[in-house]
Amino acid sequence: MANNKLVEIKNLTKRFEKLSVLENISIDVPKGENLVVFGRSGQGKSVLLKCIIGLMATDAGKILIKGSDLAMLSIKELNCLRKDIGFLFQGAALYDSMTVRENLEFPIKKHFPEMEQKAIDEKVINTLELVSLEEAIDKMPSELSGGMKKRIGLARSIITDPELMLYDEPTTGLDPITSKEISELIINLQKKLNMTSVVVTHDLICAKIIADRAIFLHDAKIAYQGSLTELTNSTDLFLRNFFSNELVKE
Repeated sequence: MANNKLVEIKNLTKRFEKLSVLENISIDVPKGENLVVFGRSGQGKSVLLKCIIGLMATDAGKILIKGSDLAMLSIKELNCLRKDIGFLFQGAALYDSMTVRENLEFPIKKHFPEMEQKAIDEKVINTLELVSLEEAIDKMPSELSGGMKKRIGLARSIITDPELMLYDEPTTGLDPITSKEISELIINLQKKLNMTSVVVTHDLICAKIIADRAIFLHDAKIAYQGSLTELTNSTDLFLRNFFSNELVKE
């Protein structure tokens, strides 16, 4: 039987000096699933994403992407694997000195240096059309609104046709209407492009649109996991307090 697990995390531990941020974490993400990661600030959510993409080395345990153990890959092999992984950072992380066109060209030229400029131009335009911002192609990031920056950041993340998308607080800093629009765009692209997603968020509206399954990180461990409904309707006092506060309010 074929392995349906795109991401396999086995007994992952990550420490900073004596502080354990993640301790003996194990979870699988099947192909096509959208996994939402909740947790209070400082509980290792962003660290988990950076370990998955290989930006941070683990102290123990294994992370397998498409069956490949990240720790066993050479730099060249890891970079090759990364073209199949998109990462949308909190602030979209656009290059301020580059136009939208140049921002989207950057990952193509990095991962596909043999691609001709005509094909690159076509890919950029087609990807901008997916996020409904083709008219912004020659704008600078400073000319874009917060929601537009998120859309362009998302376009840059998917331009290499990744199988796996990682999102770090994709709706942070956006008003509720724009936040809902970005969340709907994420799920629509996931379905259209057949991607798998791991989404770190505090935004319950975003999670309700995106999540197939959710986990809650607390004290360096997966304290709770299940469907979003199971977590939000839990009688556990800690979860009830979390989901009734701040950004997770509807």
